[in-house]
This record gives sequence, C-alpha cells and structure tokens, in this order.
Amino acid sequence: MKQVGGIALGLVLAVVAPGAFASTLIDFEAQATSAGSSFTGTPDSPLSIGVATFTGGELLNAEFGLADQTSVYASEGVFGTDSNPITIQFSHPVDGFSLLVANGGNTDTFTISDNLGDKVTGSLASAGAGGSQVFTLPGDGLSSVAITSSNVNGWNFAIDNVAFTETPEPKSFFLTALAFLGLGAAIVIRREIRASRTR
Repeated sequence: MKQVGGIALGLVLAVVAPGAFASTLIDFEAQATSAGSSFTGTPDSPLSIGVATFTGGELLNAEFGLADQTSVYASEGVFGTDSNPITIQFSHPVDGFSLLVANGGNTDTFTISDNLGDKVTGSLASAGAGGSQVFTLPGDGLSSVAITSSNVNGWNFAIDNVAFTETPEPKSFFLTALAFLGLGAAIVIRREIRASRTR
C-alpha cells in the first residue's frame, strides 16, 4: 500500500502541481498591435485576457508622452468614457499580484487595492519626469483589483505588465489528485497481477 501511495503522490506532484499554479504576465502587446498612441474616448472595456477582465480603459501603443512606450491599458479623465479606477476582475482567485503603473499627467498619487482589503499607495512623478512604479499586493486569493488616481477631475495613467499566479480551485485540485491516486493504484495492482502470474 505504501508503494501505491508513493507512486500516486509522485504523479500528483509531478503532473498536477506545476500546472496548477500557472504564472501569468499580461503586457498587452498582442491586444494593442493596431492601437494608436492617443486616446479616442472609446474604451476597450470590458477586455478579457485569460482569467482577467479589465474595465475602464483603452488599449494604446506607445502612448504619447508616457514613459512606458510599449502597449498599455490606459485611462484619461479629459473626455470619453474612460474611468478612474481601472478595475481588474479575475474569474477565479489569484496570488502574487503586481503591475506597473505609468503616470501620463502631472505628479499624482495612485492607490492599488483589492477585494481582501489590502492596498498600496505611491506618488509618481509627472509623465515628463518618467513617473512609473511597480506595485505589489500582498494578499493571496484575491479576485478583484482597482487602480485609482487621486486626481478625480483630470487623471491620465496606464497599467502594464500585470503579473499574478493562478490559484487552483480546491474542488478541482482535489478531484484531480484523487484521479491520480486511482491511476497510481491501478498501475501497482496491474504490476502485482503480472508478478503473480510469473511465479
């Protein structure tokens, strides 16, 4: 019986664990290949990428005046229907969340908060001074994040390099582990039957 458990546990660790905690990095490059560098006032919202859904902003490529000259998900409060905050909803909980915030306006303070009550705040230099910073949230199992500018009348900011680790749902992880335990038991029983026939 120890052999059955050992084989099954090995199969679970080798096959299930690495895939169950998949690290994800969203950099918006694939989504913004045809986007312009200036706001149109028409948000790309909701924007679903894998388990993440972004609302409140629009895709820009090499945004005019922004320190980050790659593809970003940005929001501006001058016109259109972009919003403050930009929000991210996850279809199932995630861990290890971080993202880059790039300031597209004057010196401003930004708050990144999640549904668990965790938040981080930082002051970023103006766009002309290259104001940008990576923010990290400490909580595990978060399902939503909000990125907010303190300038409620004329914000201009973008997010990029959204990183997180997908957390397996307990029920599906348990069922997968159970399936591999059964498979391990079947392999050992089959070997025992073959061994008894050759005696």
